[in-house]
Amino acid sequence: MKKILIVLTLLCVSFSHVIYAQHTIKGIITDAKNNPIDGAEISYHNEAIKTKSDGQFTWKFSDYLPESINFKIQSAGYNLKYLGVNTSKTSAEPLKINLSPSPNVHPNYIISKVNIEAEVLTVMTEKWGNNFQHAEYPKQVLNTIIELNPGDNIQDAIDKVHHEGGGVVLLKAGTFETDDLKIKSHVTLCGAGREQTIVKHIGSGNLMDQGSKKLTDVVFKDLTFLGGPETGSGLNLRGDDTDRHERLMWQNVTVTNMGSHGVGISRVNHIIMDNSVFQKNGTRGGLHHNIYFLFVGHVLQSDCDMSYPTEGKSNKYTSAKYVLAQRCVMKEGKGNGIQADNNMGGYLFFHKLHMSGFKRVAMWFPCESYYNKFEYTEDPKWVPQHVILNKCEIVNNTWGAMWRIVRGNSYVIDSYFDNTNIDMGLLKCDVKMEHSIFKTGNQLYTDVKQWPKNVKILW
Repeated sequence: MKKILIVLTLLCVSFSHVIYAQHTIKGIITDAKNNPIDGAEISYHNEAIKTKSDGQFTWKFSDYLPESINFKIQSAGYNLKYLGVNTSKTSAEPLKINLSPSPNVHPNYIISKVNIEAEVLTVMTEKWGNNFQHAEYPKQVLNTIIELNPGDNIQDAIDKVHHEGGGVVLLKAGTFETDDLKIKSHVTLCGAGREQTIVKHIGSGNLMDQGSKKLTDVVFKDLTFLGGPETGSGLNLRGDDTDRHERLMWQNVTVTNMGSHGVGISRVNHIIMDNSVFQKNGTRGGLHHNIYFLFVGHVLQSDCDMSYPTEGKSNKYTSAKYVLAQRCVMKEGKGNGIQADNNMGGYLFFHKLHMSGFKRVAMWFPCESYYNKFEYTEDPKWVPQHVILNKCEIVNNTWGAMWRIVRGNSYVIDSYFDNTNIDMGLLKCDVKMEHSIFKTGNQLYTDVKQWPKNVKILW
């Protein structure tokens, strides 16, 4: 049968709503001693961005900026600061912003909550009502604090604070070489900063596994997990659907150089990843990813960078429900960037997501049965329903988004696509487009036989 394609190119009516930036502001935020501050938040008109480990930020604004604006700058342990900015002068000269310490001591091992942009909550309510269920934060136990120097035994400290009912293992600056670790409930593992504290794996298994059948209230903060030549996953969790792991958080963390997944976790509820980097993981092949979620629910990913997967994907969302990813970046992969599939998935909200440089599909949503991938299955239960892309930028990939049977209340809003072959390929989907631009164009398919043969199911 001759393939019939419907090519759809939507141009935005008002460029004030398009993700293409009209103004870029760069800067660096430091403390009183000119040390960079990791995770400082800069906000303006209900939008925000965070500094990375070097204290720097680059903000590409999606809306027109007046000549004079006021930034709100905040970071735990520092005084709140307001800064007037002349936007006509910021393009050439990066801002240099210094924060003074707060008189109220705020130890760095205490987590800070993520500010979800107001626009996200507004759009969620307009499109989904009250159906989205947000992630819960870990309940930190701070009664016991053990400080370690490089050379000390991390596992012994984890065991001790867990035995005491929970607490903090505080790693000072330096490189900690360690064999395989087992993380336990109510433990916060915190460093002096991810550029200062490196946990280097020298074992032959996973850097970290679960220490009990069920984990609750675990925090990783201000450190780097570095894999070695024989490392499996950075964190490997296998839970029980009748009693899932609960409340895990990464804040100002880097996970890199793992042979398998940077983070590979299944049957976990309430996951928060804030201002963290998951890069260059998955050296063992295409089934190993920067992040692999399997049967998870209530996920918040904010200001995270999942770029440069070595062989696999940036993030695989298998049976993932209630996922919010805001201001995340995924770039440069040999295959797909995101794959979302399987039953029990849905309500995925991507806000200000940037995806570029993937050799195959940036966002791949197949509808085949997870347990029989080689036989085409036309059943919405095998693909996430209720998906929103808001102010996303999907550019310079071979295919932008290839979705099958995505329905429910699904929308692409104020987003920009510009990819090589197709921007969005939609098979029997019901996805509404609002104020978005598709430079290459979209293709709508009414039969699987029309699907491009070079977009294969196991990608």
